[in-house]
Amino acid sequence: MVDTLAHNTIPSSPSSEIKNDIIIQNEKDTEERKKLKREAKALKKLKRERQRIENTMRLDKRPEVRMAAMVELKLSSTDSENDTKNANINIETAVKESGCQRQQEHGDASFLEAAEYESQSQSQSEERRVISLMDMSLTDFSISSLITHKFSPASIVELDVSHNQLSELPGLAALTNLVSLDMRRNEFRSLPGSLSQLSSLVHLNASRNQLRSSAALLVLLTKPPLPSIQTIDLTFNKKLFTQSLLDLLTSSLPSSVAIYMTVTSPPPPGAYIGDSPGERDASQLRSQLEPFTTLQLRKRLVHTFGHAPYSMYGEPPQGRAQVMTLLLEEYAKRANEINISASAAVLVGSIDIPARICTSSQRKLVRSWGTPVPMSVLAEVGRELEAWSRRYDAYQERPMIRASQYMILRSPSEAEEKIIRMGSRRAGSAIRKYQQNKSLWDAAKAAMETVDQDFSRAFTGLAVTRGFIGSPHIDTTNIGPFYGLSWGDFEDGTGGVRVELDPLTVCEVNTKNRLGRIDGRFPHWVAPYDEEKNRYSLIFYLTEGKVQPKTKAVFGEIVADDED
Repeated sequence: MVDTLAHNTIPSSPSSEIKNDIIIQNEKDTEERKKLKREAKALKKLKRERQRIENTMRLDKRPEVRMAAMVELKLSSTDSENDTKNANINIETAVKESGCQRQQEHGDASFLEAAEYESQSQSQSEERRVISLMDMSLTDFSISSLITHKFSPASIVELDVSHNQLSELPGLAALTNLVSLDMRRNEFRSLPGSLSQLSSLVHLNASRNQLRSSAALLVLLTKPPLPSIQTIDLTFNKKLFTQSLLDLLTSSLPSSVAIYMTVTSPPPPGAYIGDSPGERDASQLRSQLEPFTTLQLRKRLVHTFGHAPYSMYGEPPQGRAQVMTLLLEEYAKRANEINISASAAVLVGSIDIPARICTSSQRKLVRSWGTPVPMSVLAEVGRELEAWSRRYDAYQERPMIRASQYMILRSPSEAEEKIIRMGSRRAGSAIRKYQQNKSLWDAAKAAMETVDQDFSRAFTGLAVTRGFIGSPHIDTTNIGPFYGLSWGDFEDGTGGVRVELDPLTVCEVNTKNRLGRIDGRFPHWVAPYDEEKNRYSLIFYLTEGKVQPKTKAVFGEIVADDED
């Protein structure tokens, strides 16, 4: 294009000066074209190299080869801006970009100190390297894959293998100058024994693994302590949870070492109210929410009340006490809004609001009824329950539940096939208990046959109670819904089983002289009744067989509660 334009504007008798300008311009254009060709060639070569790496990752099943390919691809991607200038991959560039990104996302002090360390050691930057293999779906680790990049393992000062599926770090001892090791969010059941050989290690992050308390862990960290260690992060390891373990580690380590653990035993202040379901006031929303795990409570904040989910790569999530406080505030705010709207609607006469919704209740209450049991069958059940109560005065087999009497009877099949097969010392006691109460079992089974014959042959356990009060809980060992039947002189319409239908709704199932089907894997408790009266209950449940899907909390017609 330039040559053509120049030719069209040159006079028929150009001067020597104009000719020289044209020659110079042509030489510049030729050099520019050559440069562009070289860059295009280099870029094409880089693309071929990346394709080779990707093919290796896809086709080669050897863990060490796959890991080496992943490292190459990661580093080539982070150095993309300099690919045409330098064909050799420079790991230090990846270090700075990766370290700064982690500093922003994690706020981790170790990365701040690593950055300060780098700024103070610019003259040695070529010898000090940081490797990030974060979130690369690694299941195996190999030091040899790092050595292929023509630098010594001793030059690595920071290694990040977080967010993978690793359970071992073979060859770690070769990283003799390692300052920071990030191995969080993996599948480690124990810390690498070679940590004791890392004399320069300052920061260790082993949070969110499957570490457990053991003599080997204590010896590794404290006998003697790692010589340069300053911070140890063991948070969110479910098997490292006791205050006594944290106290032992703290006292065994130098005072300059900061160690972090997520302590749940004893629970931190505000994490729970009451030590057991039986000690909690079931009329309080907080008590009804206590059966949930902290993770389930966090999800409720997000899905029901619109809170932003926490990032796996960001700050650690809030503890149970803070999460519960936020939830209760959201429920209170919503209840206040509903009460204001309902009051306004009643004033203008636009709608008829059920009384229970117009009150200060923080969740809507609805009702359901179980299937009636024939009176002739029910009479036999009542006689057997009274006889059982006389035989076992004040017998309480489940002290965490508030009840005057509580007994668990196991089916003969469960006792023989499960308990004896597993060698339980309680096998003989369970069989004798069943034999002593066989007439009660048979009466209960006869009642179940009138409602659900299949379940009458399938249920493996029968909980017999008197005076069951409140006690919000979840049945963690059940594999499906249960049937509940209550009997006594308490008033009909009270003392039902209340169960959470959804985060904003509770259903009370009337089980007096009725068999109601409920999934105890949802939080449930006994509704209020006159505690001066007798209330017996039979709970038919399954703990053996194929696990049934958890679909809904109540099986039966559900209607709004219009009572005052």
